[in-house]
Amino acid sequence: MIGIRKIAQEAGVSPATVSRVLNNDPSFSVSDQTKKRIKRIVEKYNYQPHANKTVNRPKSLSLLVITTHSLENEAHDPYFIQVHDGIIQEASKEGIQVKGFIRFPNKGFQFADVKKYDGIIVAGVFTEEFYAELYQNNPRLILIDETRYFSQYDIIRNSYFEETQAILDHFLKNKITDIGFLGGNIQPMSLTGIVPDSYQDIRAKAYLMWMKAHQLTPNLVIKGWTPKDGFEGMNRLLKNHLQLVLIASDQLAVGAYRAIKQYGLTVPQDIHVISYNDSEIAAYMTPSLSSINPSSVAMGQLAVRRLVQRIINTDEVPIHINLPAKITWRESSKLIN
Repeated sequence: MIGIRKIAQEAGVSPATVSRVLNNDPSFSVSDQTKKRIKRIVEKYNYQPHANKTVNRPKSLSLLVITTHSLENEAHDPYFIQVHDGIIQEASKEGIQVKGFIRFPNKGFQFADVKKYDGIIVAGVFTEEFYAELYQNNPRLILIDETRYFSQYDIIRNSYFEETQAILDHFLKNKITDIGFLGGNIQPMSLTGIVPDSYQDIRAKAYLMWMKAHQLTPNLVIKGWTPKDGFEGMNRLLKNHLQLVLIASDQLAVGAYRAIKQYGLTVPQDIHVISYNDSEIAAYMTPSLSSINPSSVAMGQLAVRRLVQRIINTDEVPIHINLPAKITWRESSKLIN
């Protein structure tokens, strides 16, 4: 029997495009020429969508968002606020009800409760066991900001790895080779709290791999994620002569700036600084902070769109999407060629 993937291959489009065209998805924009080509192939093979378990989208959908960030943490780190804004914006556009945000740790959470929702979006990093339990109770699951490899889940992530290496290439062309990195490890969340096991952040991994590839000596300090950690970590880094430092978040950069000033150095005359997340605070620091924008709002929006497709066609192969990150150049680093 001819399936949706065969039609997609012959039409030169993705299976998701075929599915949304056949289901007359009003939120999907595609050319009339493409629609006609798909429908011509469907007629050629006498393809019956419902025979392949592709169902029309329900009129009413409910969504649950699970996150690792408390309200207090979000107040200091707007990255996930922007992700959540993207989810809410797209859900409203799609007519989907966001039934709730569940923040962890949450000892009273019952995995069986997720069965009553049409889909789940997880924003943040949890343990493998947590994901598996969620998936067992509701396979319509989308992960945001998960950099580990899981073949069974749909994952939306940013391209911090690629953008980090592109920026380092840029500075190397300008003869900048004494480069440091300040960041923190990633600690997954469980039902009851953060687990002791941690793993290397993708930003630090990109830095270390690039330094090794160019036979340069790394200067890496791994602390936590607060301004205090930024202050203490930068004090350690400044014991070395550095031309450039990458800082894994704008919040860390707040503390790092104070350390640089106390050390008697000036940004960017003595040391270039580049951060990540491109939060509002970056533009108002002195000097204003160059920071890498992770497309956080778009990550939330795309997660909702992917969830709708997962609901429409439960048999689709999970996909992993890297959204492009892009640096916003400001006064803290001026090597722009």
